[in-house]
Amino acid sequence: MTMGSLATLHWKDDNYYHQHPSRKRQRDACLERVNWGALCKYASSKNSGLPCRLLDESTTGGVHLVRLLTFGDTQWIARVQLEASTQATTSLLSAEINAMELVRARTDIRVPEIYGYETNDDNSVHAAFILMAFLPGSSAMDADGGYEVHQGQIPLEKRVTFFKEIANIQVQLGSVRLPKIGSVIRRDDNTFDVGPLPRLGGPFSTATEFYLAWAKHAKFPTSDNDIRKLMQCGPVDDILSSIHKFPDSLRDLASKISACDNGPFPLYHPDLYHSNIIVDESFAVLGVIDWEGACTVPWELVEPPLFLSTVPPAMDSPNNYNAYGQHKDSNVVQRSWERAQYAQFVQEVEVELGMDQRLSRVLMDPDIQGLAHAIKVYHDPGKLGFYCNILKPFEE
Repeated sequence: MTMGSLATLHWKDDNYYHQHPSRKRQRDACLERVNWGALCKYASSKNSGLPCRLLDESTTGGVHLVRLLTFGDTQWIARVQLEASTQATTSLLSAEINAMELVRARTDIRVPEIYGYETNDDNSVHAAFILMAFLPGSSAMDADGGYEVHQGQIPLEKRVTFFKEIANIQVQLGSVRLPKIGSVIRRDDNTFDVGPLPRLGGPFSTATEFYLAWAKHAKFPTSDNDIRKLMQCGPVDDILSSIHKFPDSLRDLASKISACDNGPFPLYHPDLYHSNIIVDESFAVLGVIDWEGACTVPWELVEPPLFLSTVPPAMDSPNNYNAYGQHKDSNVVQRSWERAQYAQFVQEVEVELGMDQRLSRVLMDPDIQGLAHAIKVYHDPGKLGFYCNILKPFEE
């Protein structure tokens, strides 16, 4: 493999780790803990005994360290868990693997093939890991010069083609439906089923049950004192009141929210951001990665890809809008227009494939999209906003 093709993996160099010393300590501890020889031996056993060579380069992303394995002209990715495994991480990794296999089985979405894995540290490698196919492209975030050139924006001349491809992917993903809400599990007979969600429990037979569980466990991550320091001025008391009341208000309205209270429920990729979409030089999509947290959800929680995310007007500060109700930031106006365009692309794909138009209806409904955004950002990252305003349409 040439260094040019290696560059598409965007290995983090010494300069990055000099600027992020905690990340360097985390990487170094993982490199020391893992038995890399045992990993190569395991990989060879999964590839007809072919000799395996581990490249020196590594990179980190999220909670993983990534290295490349080569078997002559073939390359695999070794994605190793940075920290020691726990019961929670074991469950998350198992659910991610199951979701990837479900998507590969029921759609044409390009997902890396999995060749082997261990979901906890109780093995000769001393770490949880996945061995999977290497997709020789760049993430849409890193392509075309990377973030330094385009600040994470898809080049304007390539957006329509890119959006249409992602719309096709999301329609296919929405066609994968299971009878309950929860994580993907695999039965002994190799069939797929639904299991509990981290922190919430389940699985849930109805959307109402899910909303009740979410409201019971919801916890805003920022303290009142820190919020007051962050805001300093403005309607801080109104914001705090809305944050505190939102879970209970959602609980009280739980049975009134969903028009599709019973299953089947769609599979959803919660981090469909352009850093997790692999493209070639023309921004043709080569695959989707990082399926951690993928699960079935109520229809009201489905959103467009995160690169089209906007704050719902009801949750936003009124000061951000002019007298005509239009956002003062031209970038937000552009993104809102692109969201509407994307939803239209989704509808066109649904019609082309002869599918119901449930997904496009959800994406085109501003009230539902407001709720989806609020639930997503309440506990991570804990975005400040007028949460209770989101629920007003459901009170009627």
